[in-house]
Order: sequence, then structure tokens, then C-alpha cells
Amino acid sequence: MRPSVFSDTMSIVTSFSTSNLAPSPANSPFSFGGMAVYRVMPEPYTSRSMSTDAKTPRAASGRGRRMATLFAAQVCGSTGHSIGMAVGSIMAAGITGSNTWSGVPIAVGALGTALASWPLARLMERAGRRPGLALGYGLAFLGTLLGMVGVTIGSFALLLGGMALFGVSQTSNLLSRYAAADVSPGAQRGRAMGLIVWGSSAGSIIGPNLMEPALRAAGRLGVSPAASAFLISLAGYALAALLIELLLRPDPLTVARRLHESDRTGRVSERARPLSAILGDVRVQLALATLTISQFVMISTTSTSPVYLHDQGHHVQTIGLAVSLHLAGMYVASPLSGWLCDHFGRLLMIGIGALVLIGAVMLAGLAPGSDRALVILGLFFNGVGWNFAFVAGSALLTDALSPTERASIQGLADLVMGLMGAFGSAAGGMILGVWGFTVLNALGGLLVLGPLAATLLRRPALASLSTPQT
Repeated sequence: MRPSVFSDTMSIVTSFSTSNLAPSPANSPFSFGGMAVYRVMPEPYTSRSMSTDAKTPRAASGRGRRMATLFAAQVCGSTGHSIGMAVGSIMAAGITGSNTWSGVPIAVGALGTALASWPLARLMERAGRRPGLALGYGLAFLGTLLGMVGVTIGSFALLLGGMALFGVSQTSNLLSRYAAADVSPGAQRGRAMGLIVWGSSAGSIIGPNLMEPALRAAGRLGVSPAASAFLISLAGYALAALLIELLLRPDPLTVARRLHESDRTGRVSERARPLSAILGDVRVQLALATLTISQFVMISTTSTSPVYLHDQGHHVQTIGLAVSLHLAGMYVASPLSGWLCDHFGRLLMIGIGALVLIGAVMLAGLAPGSDRALVILGLFFNGVGWNFAFVAGSALLTDALSPTERASIQGLADLVMGLMGAFGSAAGGMILGVWGFTVLNALGGLLVLGPLAATLLRRPALASLSTPQT
């Protein structure tokens, strides 16, 4: 691999690592930008929610420990994932001797993330969250070992096979937000999900800063320097799996089902609805549209931004700063978006997320390519808009599902979302090459209008189904 490629890429990794509303009653209509929407959330404190908590004191008392376990595992898992994905292209270029295939390991890892969502979710439906999350991190551990062997012996095929399993760690990272929702009452689900998503930002900062210690450890263990970064991933995934397996007890899905059964005392036992009935729920439809469209637009417009900035004559430090600030927007805002989601409703935050995302792509697309500040600002708010939509869409989806329905439908949602992200990355490159960055961002803005239009047109049906599942 050419020294310039290595130094430029490591500069990006280094840059990446260093870088008055008043609440009103839930489920009430209000005007937002001339559009009437409804808050889909319960009252923060009601006699019904308080009686439910009173009936499940053990579940309530252990919530803090389970949330801490999920957060710590998220930090460990995202630490391993971030560093591996950051150096995957470097390893590919080093093995093949060309930059042509440097993007393939990242794409294979993303595909592994998407394809593992449904099987892991089905396992969780039968056995609980804990086995599924731990298995995801365990498979990623094995994939990391396989990738290390591939780098050591110079086998591109082994590297790709390892990266496919490596990507399963992100599946567990993503599904962890639903485990946090399982152990939280409806009025706190947004904040719980936001906290877990925020853990990814901590891991993304920690990972690249462990490069030098990993290189020293590789020397002591006799590991090839080229594969030393994978030691960080091995440690992160092993610790995440152990935390989940040992401390995430009782299982979050079990807690959710107990809460649901307690809430339904004296009423007919509820069974899972057929898939057609679930997909016919307008809340599920809006949540799926929000998650998939925002993922497609975010990935398609930002995965091509380094190429666009490079073509505009900007240095690698500028590109690294742009990537770092975009990722910061994606994750750092999570606690805020979760709090806003709980206090002002899922639908309002979906609308705000869509508006922020539209504004971001317009700013980045219309700003002169020579003005790096405006382009980078657009990329930052691109991440913020995605975050608002991601947290609110995930909370709305959970609200619409009973505990017996959640695992499989949530896994299906993440599968479709992941495939849309992979498709968005490929489509973004094609659109950039044919029509340019401005057209790419304009098309993204048009697509985001979908969730806004759905909120406006389906608001009567959404209002009639506004009570979330326990």
C-alpha cells in the first residue's frame, strides 16, 4: 500500500477521535408549522402507570442496573466496531495493493449487520434479549479472529469473511436500544433509547485513541502490526458479551412481559397479532417509513461527502473533521432527542427530525463546494436530524407493539433499515457521479418529505391509536 494512502487514512482516524418549549398534555393536538399533529405518548405520571410500577417493584428497582449494563456493553461494542471499520479499508488496500477494493470490507460489514438483524431478533423472541445480544458480540469476536488471520497471511477472502461476522456487533449495538425500552415505562422509553444510542459516541471516541496501546500489545503477543487494531475489537466484544451474559438479569424482554401482564390484570390475555395486522397499524407504518427513509437519505448523502470534499480541493484534515462532526451529530444528541421525545411526543420529534434533515441536505447541497464551513455544518445537522428521527421512530415502533410482538418486528425493521443504508451508499455514489452533489442532496430532501406527509395525512388514525403498549 502506498505510504500516502496510509498516512491520509490515519489522519482521518486521528481527526475523528479528537473531534424554549413548554410541555403540554400528551396525545393532544397542536399546531406545528401549520400542520396538526398528535403526541403519541402517555402522561408522565398517571394513576395507571403508578399502579403498574407498584405491582412490579423488583423490575423497577433493578432498572438502573440493567440500563448501566446495556450502556457499558454498548460502549464496549461500539469501541470494537468503530476501530475495525476505521482501519478495514487500510487493511484491504494493504492486502490487494490497490485502493480499488478498499471500500469492500466496510460494505460487507454493513451487509452483515443488516442480515443478522432478523435471525437475532427471532432468537430473542424465543429465548430473550440476553442470548441474542451476547451471541451477536460472540460472532463478532469470531469474525475479528478470522479477519486477523486474513490480514496476517494476506488473504482478502478471509478478511471479507471476518468482516461479515464483524458487522454482527453493530446488530447487537442497534438492538440494545430496544432492550432498554423493554425495561422502561412508556414515559421514559425515549430517554432510555437515547442513552443507549449515545453510548455509541463514547465508543467511537475511545476506539481510535487505543491504536498506540494496541500496537504495543501486538508486539508483546507476537501479532502482526497490520492486525494490531483488531486487538481492540477482540477486547471490546469479549467484554460486551460478558457484561450482557452475567449482568443483564432478569432478561429485559421478560421484564417487559411481566409489566404488560401486570397492566392487563383482570382482562383477556393478549396474543400477538398477525403480521398483516401489525403492518396495517399506522404507527408501525410511520415508524418504519421514518427509520428506513432517514437511514437511506443520511447514508447516501454523507457516505459520498469525503469524495465530494476531496474533489473540491480540501485537505484530508478537513475531510476528517467533517466525518467526525457528522458522527458527533448522529450520536451526541441522543440524550436530548430522547428527552424531547418523551416530553413532547414521538410525532413532533419525527417532524422536527425531518425538517432538520431537509435543512441539512439543502445547506450542504446548495453551499459552494469551496466553503468547507457550510458543507461541514450541513453534514453535522444531517447527523442531528437522523438522530431525532431514529430515536423517535424507534420509540413509536415500540409503543405500537406488545411485548410478544416486539422482538421479531423490531428485527425486521432493523433489517430493512440496514439494507436501505447499504442501498443508499451505492445509490449515492451513482447519483454523485452522474448528476453531482447538489442533485443528490435535493433528492434526499424530497424523500424526507414522506414521513412529514404521512404524519399530516394519517393524523386521525394515529390519534385513535395513541396509547402505547406497556
